[in-house]
Amino acid sequence: MPVNLRKPMIDYIEVEVQVNPKQPGTDLLITLLAENGFESFAETPTGFQAWIPREQFHEDLLLAVNQLDAELGVASCSWKIVPGQNWNAEWESSYQSVRIDNRLLIRAPFHEPDPSVGIELIIQPQQSFGTGHHPTTLLIAEKLLTLPLSARYIMDLGCGTGVLAILAHRLGAGKVEGVDIEGPAVENSIENARNNNAESIVFTQGTADVLQGKAYDVILANINKNILKAAMSQFSESVKPGGDLLLSGFFVTDADELTVAAAGSFEFSELKNNGEWAMLHLRRKS
Repeated sequence: MPVNLRKPMIDYIEVEVQVNPKQPGTDLLITLLAENGFESFAETPTGFQAWIPREQFHEDLLLAVNQLDAELGVASCSWKIVPGQNWNAEWESSYQSVRIDNRLLIRAPFHEPDPSVGIELIIQPQQSFGTGHHPTTLLIAEKLLTLPLSARYIMDLGCGTGVLAILAHRLGAGKVEGVDIEGPAVENSIENARNNNAESIVFTQGTADVLQGKAYDVILANINKNILKAAMSQFSESVKPGGDLLLSGFFVTDADELTVAAAGSFEFSELKNNGEWAMLHLRRKS
Protein backbone atom coordinates (compact mmCIF):
# COMPACT_ATOMS: atom_id res chain seq x y z
CA MET A 1 0.00 0.00 0.00
CA PRO A 2 1.57 3.31 -1.00
CA VAL A 3 2.25 5.69 1.86
CA ASN A 4 3.24 9.32 1.66
CA LEU A 5 3.46 11.92 4.40
CA ARG A 6 1.20 14.84 3.49
CA LYS A 7 2.76 18.30 3.35
CA PRO A 8 2.08 20.39 6.47
CA MET A 9 -0.32 23.31 6.67
CA ILE A 10 -2.02 23.15 3.27
CA ASP A 11 -5.64 22.28 2.49
CA TYR A 12 -6.37 18.78 1.20
CA ILE A 13 -9.26 17.06 -0.49
CA GLU A 14 -10.24 13.84 1.26
CA VAL A 15 -12.01 11.31 -0.95
CA GLU A 16 -13.98 8.47 0.62
CA VAL A 17 -14.36 5.51 -1.77
CA GLN A 18 -16.74 2.58 -1.30
CA VAL A 19 -15.90 -0.56 -3.29
CA ASN A 20 -18.06 -3.68 -3.48
CA PRO A 21 -16.53 -6.24 -3.47
CA LYS A 22 -13.55 -4.60 -1.84
CA GLN A 23 -10.95 -6.45 -3.88
CA PRO A 24 -9.47 -6.34 -6.45
CA GLY A 25 -11.14 -2.99 -7.17
CA THR A 26 -9.58 -1.21 -4.18
CA ASP A 27 -6.00 -1.94 -5.19
CA LEU A 28 -6.70 -1.05 -8.82
CA LEU A 29 -8.30 2.29 -7.93
CA ILE A 30 -5.53 3.20 -5.48
CA THR A 31 -2.98 2.62 -8.23
CA LEU A 32 -4.94 4.78 -10.69
CA LEU A 33 -5.41 7.63 -8.21
CA ALA A 34 -1.73 7.50 -7.20
CA GLU A 35 -0.84 7.99 -10.86
CA ASN A 36 -3.05 11.10 -10.92
CA GLY A 37 -1.63 13.07 -8.03
CA PHE A 38 -3.18 11.53 -4.91
CA GLU A 39 -0.52 11.42 -2.25
CA SER A 40 -1.69 9.09 0.49
CA PHE A 41 -4.20 6.34 1.13
CA ALA A 42 -5.77 4.44 4.00
CA GLU A 43 -7.87 1.31 3.66
CA THR A 44 -11.27 1.22 5.37
CA PRO A 45 -13.62 -1.73 6.01
CA THR A 46 -15.59 -0.84 2.86
CA GLY A 47 -12.90 0.60 0.58
CA PHE A 48 -10.36 3.34 1.16
CA GLN A 49 -9.67 7.04 1.71
CA ALA A 50 -7.40 9.11 -0.51
CA TRP A 51 -5.89 12.59 -0.15
CA ILE A 52 -4.68 15.14 -2.68
CA PRO A 53 -3.68 18.83 -2.25
CA ARG A 54 -6.72 21.02 -2.86
CA GLU A 55 -4.93 23.05 -5.52
CA GLN A 56 -4.33 19.90 -7.60
CA PHE A 57 -7.85 18.50 -7.35
CA HIS A 58 -10.59 18.53 -9.96
CA GLU A 59 -13.55 16.18 -10.11
CA ASP A 60 -12.45 14.62 -13.40
CA LEU A 61 -9.80 12.78 -11.37
CA LEU A 62 -12.62 10.69 -9.88
CA LEU A 63 -13.91 9.40 -13.21
CA ALA A 64 -11.91 6.20 -12.73
CA VAL A 65 -13.91 5.49 -9.57
CA ASN A 66 -17.27 5.92 -11.23
CA GLN A 67 -16.23 3.93 -14.30
CA LEU A 68 -14.76 0.89 -12.52
CA ASP A 69 -15.05 -2.19 -14.74
CA ALA A 70 -18.27 -3.97 -13.74
CA GLU A 71 -16.39 -7.28 -13.53
CA LEU A 72 -14.27 -5.83 -10.71
CA GLY A 73 -17.16 -4.48 -8.67
CA VAL A 74 -19.12 -1.30 -8.07
CA ALA A 75 -17.50 1.84 -6.65
CA SER A 76 -18.80 5.19 -5.46
CA CYS A 77 -17.17 8.13 -3.75
CA SER A 78 -17.66 11.41 -1.95
CA TRP A 79 -15.17 14.12 -1.09
CA LYS A 80 -14.65 17.00 1.30
CA ILE A 81 -12.15 19.75 2.01
CA VAL A 82 -9.82 19.15 4.96
CA PRO A 83 -8.29 22.42 6.26
CA GLY A 84 -4.52 22.61 6.56
CA GLN A 85 -2.90 21.27 9.68
CA ASN A 86 0.32 19.61 10.75
CA TRP A 87 -0.26 16.47 8.71
CA ASN A 88 3.02 14.83 9.66
CA ALA A 89 2.19 15.01 13.36
CA GLU A 90 -1.35 13.77 12.72
CA TRP A 91 -0.09 10.88 10.61
CA GLU A 92 2.60 9.86 13.09
CA SER A 93 0.08 9.80 15.93
CA SER A 94 -2.08 7.25 14.09
CA TYR A 95 0.64 5.16 12.39
CA GLN A 96 0.95 1.81 14.17
CA SER A 97 3.91 -0.53 14.49
CA VAL A 98 3.65 -4.16 13.32
CA ARG A 99 4.27 -7.01 15.73
CA ILE A 100 4.46 -10.78 15.30
CA ASP A 101 4.08 -11.85 18.95
CA ASN A 102 7.48 -11.41 20.66
CA ARG A 103 9.52 -12.49 17.65
CA LEU A 104 9.38 -9.40 15.46
CA LEU A 105 8.54 -5.69 15.76
CA ILE A 106 8.52 -3.47 12.68
CA ARG A 107 8.34 0.16 13.76
CA ALA A 108 8.88 3.63 12.35
CA PRO A 109 11.71 5.82 13.70
CA PHE A 110 9.20 7.85 15.73
CA HIS A 111 7.98 4.78 17.66
CA GLU A 112 9.52 3.79 20.97
CA PRO A 113 11.79 0.69 20.96
CA ASP A 114 10.74 -2.50 22.73
CA PRO A 115 13.68 -4.50 24.14
CA SER A 116 11.41 -7.49 24.88
CA VAL A 117 11.09 -8.32 21.16
CA GLY A 118 13.51 -10.74 19.54
CA ILE A 119 14.03 -8.74 16.33
CA GLU A 120 13.24 -5.06 15.93
CA LEU A 121 13.35 -3.38 12.53
CA ILE A 122 13.15 0.38 11.97
CA ILE A 123 11.41 1.13 8.67
CA GLN A 124 10.79 4.66 7.41
CA PRO A 125 7.53 4.55 5.41
CA GLN A 126 7.61 6.64 2.26
CA GLN A 127 6.34 6.33 -1.32
CA SER A 128 6.86 2.58 -1.51
CA PHE A 129 5.38 -0.73 -0.50
CA GLY A 130 5.93 -3.31 2.17
CA THR A 131 6.19 -1.64 5.57
CA GLY A 132 4.78 -4.82 7.08
CA HIS A 133 1.23 -3.54 7.40
CA HIS A 134 -0.03 -5.13 4.21
CA PRO A 135 -1.06 -8.79 4.68
CA THR A 136 1.20 -9.97 1.84
CA THR A 137 4.34 -8.52 3.45
CA LEU A 138 3.30 -9.83 6.83
CA LEU A 139 2.73 -13.35 5.45
CA ILE A 140 6.24 -13.55 4.01
CA ALA A 141 7.77 -12.07 7.17
CA GLU A 142 6.04 -14.73 9.27
CA LYS A 143 7.36 -17.45 6.97
CA LEU A 144 10.92 -16.10 7.03
CA LEU A 145 10.91 -16.42 10.82
CA THR A 146 10.47 -20.19 10.41
CA LEU A 147 13.03 -20.85 7.65
CA PRO A 148 16.72 -21.74 8.12
CA LEU A 149 18.44 -18.73 6.50
CA SER A 150 21.93 -18.93 7.97
CA ALA A 151 24.58 -18.26 5.29
CA ARG A 152 22.02 -18.55 2.47
CA TYR A 153 21.85 -16.32 -0.63
CA ILE A 154 18.57 -14.34 -0.68
CA MET A 155 16.82 -12.23 -3.31
CA ASP A 156 13.92 -9.90 -2.41
CA LEU A 157 12.19 -9.17 -5.72
CA GLY A 158 9.88 -6.16 -5.46
CA CYS A 159 11.64 -5.06 -2.28
CA GLY A 160 9.60 -1.88 -1.61
CA THR A 161 10.95 -0.51 1.68
CA GLY A 162 13.45 -3.38 1.91
CA VAL A 163 11.81 -4.74 5.05
CA LEU A 164 11.91 -8.41 3.99
CA ALA A 165 15.51 -8.22 2.79
CA ILE A 166 16.51 -6.55 6.05
CA LEU A 167 14.66 -9.21 8.04
CA ALA A 168 16.49 -11.97 6.11
CA HIS A 169 19.78 -10.26 6.93
CA ARG A 170 18.89 -10.11 10.62
CA LEU A 171 17.99 -13.81 10.52
CA GLY A 172 21.54 -14.66 9.47
CA ALA A 173 21.42 -14.79 5.67
CA GLY A 174 24.86 -14.83 4.13
CA LYS A 175 24.21 -12.54 1.17
CA VAL A 176 21.06 -10.52 0.48
CA GLU A 177 19.97 -8.56 -2.58
CA GLY A 178 16.85 -6.54 -3.28
CA VAL A 179 15.36 -5.27 -6.53
CA ASP A 180 12.47 -2.92 -7.24
CA ILE A 181 11.21 -1.34 -10.43
CA GLU A 182 10.70 2.00 -8.64
CA GLY A 183 13.73 4.21 -8.00
CA PRO A 184 12.29 5.86 -4.85
CA ALA A 185 11.65 2.41 -3.37
CA VAL A 186 15.30 1.46 -3.91
CA GLU A 187 16.45 4.70 -2.28
CA ASN A 188 14.13 4.06 0.67
CA SER A 189 15.43 0.48 0.98
CA ILE A 190 19.02 1.69 1.10
CA GLU A 191 18.13 4.22 3.80
CA ASN A 192 16.29 1.57 5.84
CA ALA A 193 19.19 -0.88 5.51
CA ARG A 194 21.52 1.81 6.83
CA ASN A 195 19.20 2.46 9.80
CA ASN A 196 19.22 -1.25 10.63
CA ASN A 197 22.98 -1.82 10.30
CA ALA A 198 22.39 -3.87 7.16
CA GLU A 199 24.47 -1.89 4.67
CA SER A 200 25.80 -5.11 3.12
CA ILE A 201 22.45 -5.67 1.36
CA VAL A 202 22.71 -4.72 -2.32
CA PHE A 203 19.61 -2.91 -3.61
CA THR A 204 19.20 -2.15 -7.31
CA GLN A 205 16.50 -0.85 -9.63
CA GLY A 206 15.21 -3.36 -12.16
CA THR A 207 12.90 -6.27 -12.92
CA ALA A 208 13.07 -10.05 -12.72
CA ASP A 209 15.64 -9.90 -15.53
CA VAL A 210 18.32 -9.17 -12.91
CA LEU A 211 17.98 -12.78 -11.74
CA GLN A 212 19.49 -14.08 -14.96
CA GLY A 213 22.70 -15.98 -14.49
CA LYS A 214 22.42 -16.09 -10.69
CA ALA A 215 21.51 -18.93 -8.33
CA TYR A 216 19.75 -18.13 -5.07
CA ASP A 217 18.90 -20.29 -2.07
CA VAL A 218 15.72 -18.27 -1.46
CA ILE A 219 13.75 -15.87 -3.64
CA LEU A 220 11.03 -13.69 -2.13
CA ALA A 221 8.58 -12.13 -4.58
CA ASN A 222 5.72 -9.99 -3.30
CA ILE A 223 4.27 -8.82 -6.62
CA ASN A 224 0.98 -9.23 -8.49
CA LYS A 225 -0.11 -12.54 -9.97
CA ASN A 226 0.52 -11.75 -13.62
CA ILE A 227 4.12 -10.67 -13.01
CA LEU A 228 4.73 -13.76 -10.88
CA LYS A 229 3.45 -16.02 -13.67
CA ALA A 230 5.55 -14.24 -16.27
CA ALA A 231 8.67 -14.63 -14.12
CA MET A 232 8.13 -18.32 -13.31
CA SER A 233 10.62 -19.58 -15.91
CA GLN A 234 13.23 -17.19 -14.50
CA PHE A 235 12.48 -18.42 -10.99
CA SER A 236 13.03 -21.98 -12.23
CA GLU A 237 16.50 -21.06 -13.48
CA SER A 238 17.47 -18.89 -10.51
CA VAL A 239 16.42 -20.93 -7.46
CA LYS A 240 18.95 -23.62 -6.55
CA PRO A 241 17.73 -27.24 -6.35
CA GLY A 242 16.19 -27.66 -2.91
CA GLY A 243 15.87 -23.89 -2.57
CA ASP A 244 12.79 -21.94 -1.52
CA LEU A 245 10.46 -19.65 -3.47
CA LEU A 246 8.08 -17.51 -1.40
CA LEU A 247 5.37 -15.79 -3.44
CA SER A 248 2.76 -13.29 -2.34
CA GLY A 249 0.88 -10.28 -3.67
CA PHE A 250 -2.09 -12.30 -4.93
CA PHE A 251 -5.43 -13.58 -3.69
CA VAL A 252 -6.20 -17.04 -2.30
CA THR A 253 -8.30 -17.69 -5.41
CA ASP A 254 -5.17 -17.31 -7.57
CA ALA A 255 -3.05 -19.82 -5.66
CA ASP A 256 -3.98 -22.87 -7.74
CA GLU A 257 -3.13 -21.05 -10.96
CA LEU A 258 0.34 -20.15 -9.67
CA THR A 259 0.93 -23.64 -8.29
CA VAL A 260 0.15 -25.16 -11.70
CA ALA A 261 2.42 -22.63 -13.43
CA ALA A 262 5.28 -23.64 -11.13
CA ALA A 263 4.66 -27.39 -11.17
CA GLY A 264 7.37 -28.24 -13.71
CA SER A 265 10.21 -27.05 -11.47
CA PHE A 266 8.76 -26.62 -7.99
CA GLU A 267 7.02 -28.74 -5.40
CA PHE A 268 4.22 -27.34 -3.26
CA SER A 269 5.20 -26.81 0.37
CA GLU A 270 2.61 -24.54 2.00
CA LEU A 271 -0.22 -22.09 1.35
CA LYS A 272 -1.11 -19.54 4.03
CA ASN A 273 -3.59 -16.72 3.95
CA ASN A 274 -4.39 -13.50 5.75
CA GLY A 275 -7.96 -12.73 4.82
CA GLU A 276 -8.22 -12.86 1.04
CA TRP A 277 -4.46 -12.46 0.51
CA ALA A 278 -2.19 -15.50 0.17
CA MET A 279 1.43 -16.63 0.49
CA LEU A 280 2.67 -19.65 -1.46
CA HIS A 281 5.80 -21.53 -0.39
CA LEU A 282 7.33 -23.63 -3.15
CA ARG A 283 10.52 -25.72 -3.07
CA ARG A 284 12.75 -26.23 -6.11
CA LYS A 285 12.87 -29.83 -7.24
CA SER A 286 16.26 -31.51 -6.86
